[in-house]
Amino acid sequence: MFRKITKYLIYLIAIAGALYIGALVYILSFSIKPNIPEHADAILVLGAKVNLDNSPSDPLYERTNEAVKLYAQNKADYIITTGGVGLGSAPEASISALVAEEKGVPKDKILTDKNSHNTFQNVDEGKKIANEYNIKSVIVISDRYHVARGVLFARHLGFNPVYWDYPDFGYYKKELLIQNYAREALAILFYVPKIYLTKALY
Repeated sequence: MFRKITKYLIYLIAIAGALYIGALVYILSFSIKPNIPEHADAILVLGAKVNLDNSPSDPLYERTNEAVKLYAQNKADYIITTGGVGLGSAPEASISALVAEEKGVPKDKILTDKNSHNTFQNVDEGKKIANEYNIKSVIVISDRYHVARGVLFARHLGFNPVYWDYPDFGYYKKELLIQNYAREALAILFYVPKIYLTKALY
């Protein structure tokens, strides 16, 4: 009996390990090279932390800056910023929009979602805005380790086609970057089953 239980445990561990490695490979496949089109309808900037003084965190600033670069190259007609209130008193989307505006993006070309509080909500609220402007195709922008999840959600929620890009991750410490990739693989394993069962990933 004990031997049989041990055997099943080994099988379960092996399956879990294989799934985890598969999730990690999936994430890395998006991290190797961005997929930037000649033109898309919009650029979707996934939210990130705003500091207590309402300044953008490094990830939020760099994601927005990358979006501005693409917009300046005429890669999209709009920038959609996402994210509600977190640590600071201002929504992430508002701070991201302010950065984009300060860098020369016309205010009427920046669309903001101020209600979302996680990655799925970022994309879901972004899709609602997109529907109002007949936006179909998007370039999802997040950090390298995180962009795969954004693309997964964007495809699931009906954006088509979905492209992706990310800023350089030089602002991350190496050990933190490794932790983020490891954690993101777990997140993918958690969300993939749910995404095909329900839309309520809040």
